[in-house]
Amino acid sequence: MPLHLINRIAYIDLQNQLNTISPNGQERHLLTHGQFPLSGPSQDSPFGRPNFQFPTWSPDGQYIATIGSEGRNTALYTVSDHAQSVSLKRLYVSESQLPFYIYWSPDSHMISFVATDLQGIGLHLISLDNKGNSKGCRLLATGQPIFWDWMPESDQILIHSGINYPDAQLALIDLKREGNIGENIAQPGLFQAPAIAPNGRYWAYAEMDAYDNGQLVVADIATQEQIEVPYEGVVAFSWNPTGDRLAFIAPPNPIRRYYGPLHLLDTAAKGVRKLVDETILAFFWSPTGQHLAYFTMADTPPVQRSNPSNHGLNGNGTGNGVYKNNGLTLPSAAESAYKPADTLLLDVWVIDVTNGKKANIATVKPSSMFINQFLPFFDQFALSHRIWSPDGTALVLPVDQDNSTNIFILPIDGAQPFAIALGQIAFWSRQ
Repeated sequence: MPLHLINRIAYIDLQNQLNTISPNGQERHLLTHGQFPLSGPSQDSPFGRPNFQFPTWSPDGQYIATIGSEGRNTALYTVSDHAQSVSLKRLYVSESQLPFYIYWSPDSHMISFVATDLQGIGLHLISLDNKGNSKGCRLLATGQPIFWDWMPESDQILIHSGINYPDAQLALIDLKREGNIGENIAQPGLFQAPAIAPNGRYWAYAEMDAYDNGQLVVADIATQEQIEVPYEGVVAFSWNPTGDRLAFIAPPNPIRRYYGPLHLLDTAAKGVRKLVDETILAFFWSPTGQHLAYFTMADTPPVQRSNPSNHGLNGNGTGNGVYKNNGLTLPSAAESAYKPADTLLLDVWVIDVTNGKKANIATVKPSSMFINQFLPFFDQFALSHRIWSPDGTALVLPVDQDNSTNIFILPIDGAQPFAIALGQIAFWSRQ
C-alpha cells in the first residue's frame, strides 16, 4: 500500500483519452496520446490510437486499469500515473470477446472483467504479469447478465448470473481450486450485484423464499446465522466501509426496478430503519462510512447562471443564490424512473447516517456515459469505481453544460461546485 496520500482523479477526456488530475485542477497527466509507448508483444496497431473508457484505480493506487478499443479489437490496459515515461501495458486483446467492465482484486494482483462471449457474457480473470494475449486469461463463468464481488483475501469470488430459474445462479468461485464453481447458495431473487462485507464476514444477496417472495439476505459466515428482510420489486444494496451496515433501496410496489426509499440494515442490532422516504435512483457510501451520497430525479432544471463555468449545474450550498423554476417540469421519478436520455436532471444529496441530516448539494445534468452506462449498474460499479474523495469531503461527477461535458468537484459542505477539466467520466483514487 502507498505510504502517502494519492488523491488523484482518473478521467476520460473528450478525445476518449485517459488522463489524471489533482482535485484542484492542477498537475494534469495525459497518459494515452498519439504514438504512446506500449509494452508487451503486438505493440503496433493498424487502427491508430485506442479510445478508452471507464478507468479504475488499483486498490493499492499503483496502477490504473482501463478498456480501450482499437478498430475491431477491444483490449484491457494498465498504466502508472506518471507525468513522464508513460508505459501503457496491454494485458488482453480480442476481436470476438470484448471486455466492457473491469474490477480489480483486493490485493491489486489480478483484474476480473466481463466480456462478450458466444454463450452470453463471460467472467474472466487475468494477472498483471500476463504477456498481452488471451492465453493467460482464465474464463471463470458464463451467464447473462453476470455480477460479482471479491472476498477480501482475493481467493474467492461470489457471482450472481442469469435472471430467472433455472438459469439464475448464486455461487462461490474458488480460485485456489482452479476456479471451481460451488453449488447454488440459494435461488436468486431479483437483484444485480452481490455484496461481501469488507471484512468478509457477511454476504448480502437476494433470494426467493418458499412462497416465491423476494427477501434480502445477510448471511453471517462466522455463525451461519441469517438476517432476512422482505422486499418488493428489485433490491440493490451496498456495504459501508466497516462492514457492519448495509444500505439498500427497493420500490414499495412489485415492479421490476430497484428505485425506491433508502434503508439501513444494522448487523449488530439486526434491525432496519428507513433513512430517506423518496425514490432513490442510486447511492454511494463515503470512504469514512459517515455519509451516503444519493441521486433523485430533479423536479426542475438547474439555474442558468451568468458564469459560464456553472452552466448545467446548480450548486445548492452556501452562497449559491436563489433556486428558480423556469417552468419546465420533468416527469416524477414515480412516473418515469431511469431511462436512457440526454436531458435527465438529477438532484445530488448527501445524508449523515449518524444523525439523519441531509442536504441537496447540487442539481446536475450528468454525462450520457454516466447516466446510461454507469448509473443503471451502480451497485456493481460501487465495488470497483470511486466517485468519493478519499477523505469523504467531495464527489466527482461528469456534468453536461453548454454543449460540452466537464468534470466537476462537488464539496459536501455546501461550498460551490467547480470544474477541473473537460471529460466524459471520472473516478477518484482510493487513497
